[in-house]
Amino acid sequence: MSEKVRYEVSGSVATVTIARPEVRNAMDMDVFAALAEAGARAGADRSVRAVVVTGDGPNFSSGIDTSVFTSGNNGSPSGIDIGGLQSSFTVFETISKPTIAAIAGPTFGAGLQLAIACDFRVAADDTELSVMEVRWGILPDLGGTQRLPRMIGLGRAKELAMTARRVGADEALQMGLVNKVVAAGTHLESATEWAHQLAAGPPLALAAIKRLMNSAFDAPIREGLDREATAQRRILASSDFIEAVTARVQKREPHFEAR
Repeated sequence: MSEKVRYEVSGSVATVTIARPEVRNAMDMDVFAALAEAGARAGADRSVRAVVVTGDGPNFSSGIDTSVFTSGNNGSPSGIDIGGLQSSFTVFETISKPTIAAIAGPTFGAGLQLAIACDFRVAADDTELSVMEVRWGILPDLGGTQRLPRMIGLGRAKELAMTARRVGADEALQMGLVNKVVAAGTHLESATEWAHQLAAGPPLALAAIKRLMNSAFDAPIREGLDREATAQRRILASSDFIEAVTARVQKREPHFEAR
């Protein structure tokens, strides 16, 4: 893995850190590749049950490194493998473990799109968010046009994407763009604490909830209800369900084994 992205595991929580503070954690091709690798690694590790994604230093990520625009075939921007870049973010949406973005400071363009690919966002109160791409004459192509409307509604998503307006932490919380706002400098600690709480939960149920809700807008409700019932039948037959019931009866914390 590139030294530009750190991967660390503490207990059952993996932390993925973009480590380019000297350029406000701008993402070059090495960062994209390492993010994809880190996400896949966390997804495959059965001992990891939650993931935190963050940036080194005082901000999450200022966005894409302009060197990416010369990385296409023959140095042409039109030759960039956009699908490959998208997959570096999508992995945090599709792995079965809960993912939390711990964000702070200027979080623009690709930085914002990485954050919204995660399940949850904890923002420091000095966070500024912007869908910045339109200022470069381009569109937010790393999931912004798809995830943002689902998250905050079509009208607000269009406004942010078409104006590149900067949104502070409190407004982001109000519109549902972030889940929590905490004091500056405590965002990583808060996100990590939340991740450990999630990691202690029932992994089969959490994975099913994530999968079903991620696909909720992609199918008619009748099909979604059928998927829901199928998933629940599997969980009701699991050892984790028995453990959850037993622990409640015995008035103790459950110990889940994802089986």
